[in-house]
Amino acid sequence: MEAIRLLQDAIRFQEAIRDTPFGKELIPEASPVLWYGRPGPNQWLTIGTNPSRGEFLHRDGTPRTGKHQKFYWRETLSLEDYLGNEEALRQTIEWASAYFESGRATTSWFGKQGGAKLEALLNGMGRSFYDDSNSVIHVDFFKFATYEQMGKMKTGRDWMEHPTSIELLERTITYIKPTRLIVLGRDNCRAFTGFSTTGQLTTYPAITYEIGYHASGIPMIGLHMKPSEVFVGLGSGRDSNGLHYGSYAKREHLLRIGQAIEAIMDEWLADGRA
Repeated sequence: MEAIRLLQDAIRFQEAIRDTPFGKELIPEASPVLWYGRPGPNQWLTIGTNPSRGEFLHRDGTPRTGKHQKFYWRETLSLEDYLGNEEALRQTIEWASAYFESGRATTSWFGKQGGAKLEALLNGMGRSFYDDSNSVIHVDFFKFATYEQMGKMKTGRDWMEHPTSIELLERTITYIKPTRLIVLGRDNCRAFTGFSTTGQLTTYPAITYEIGYHASGIPMIGLHMKPSEVFVGLGSGRDSNGLHYGSYAKREHLLRIGQAIEAIMDEWLADGRA
C-alpha cells in the first residue's frame, strides 16, 4: 500500500531529523501528518507549512488524548518499532483521514463549516472541507509538528525545502491525484516552479495571486496570504480601496475573494494559457 510506504519513509525522515540540532524542535511522540482529510477522487489540495503544536498538544504542553485527540500519538512506541508496526501505521493514516469527518478539525485555522478562515475562501470557489464528497483535502510542506512556528526558526525553511521533504510532498500529490492545487503563503509559492501569471485582485488589492501548472500538469493557484492568518499577514491598515485589512478576514469578504479568484482561474484555463 503506497500510503503505508509513504508514512514509513516519513518516519525514516523523522528519525534522521531527530539526530540533528533541529531535532529538538520536533514534538517527539507526534506522528507524521500525511494529510488532513480522506483522499478521494476529484479533490482539490490546499498546501500549507507544517502541523501546529496544537494538533498534538494542549496549551499547557500536555498531549491531546481521548475526545481531544486529533492525530495518532506514538506514546512509548519507539520510532524503530513504529516503522514495523502495521496496526500503528494504519491507525496513523486513519486518524489523519478522519480529521474533518470526525469533527476534530482545528477550526481556528481551517474554519468551521459555514464559517470564515480557509473554509470560507473555498466556499467562494465552490468547494468545502466538510462536504460529503471530501472535495478538499489539506497537506503540508513539512509533515512534522514543531514546538515553534517554522517561520520563527532560523533553519525552518531549510528543513521545509529539504530534498526529502519536497520528495515526500511530491509523492503525496501523486498519491492523492488532485485536480487543483492551492498553495498558501508567499514563501510556499516560491518553492514551487510552474507559476506563470501573477496579479492582484481589483476589489481586494492586497491579495496577490499566482497561476500556473504543477509539473504533473495539475492547475495551480498560489496566494501570497493565508486566509486563516489574513489579518496578521496584511497588518492593520487599509487597502487602496479604503477597506480595512481586518475586513478581509470576515466570511463575507473571504467568499468574495474566493469567487474572484475562481473567476480569474476559469478565464485563465479557458484561454489555455501555459
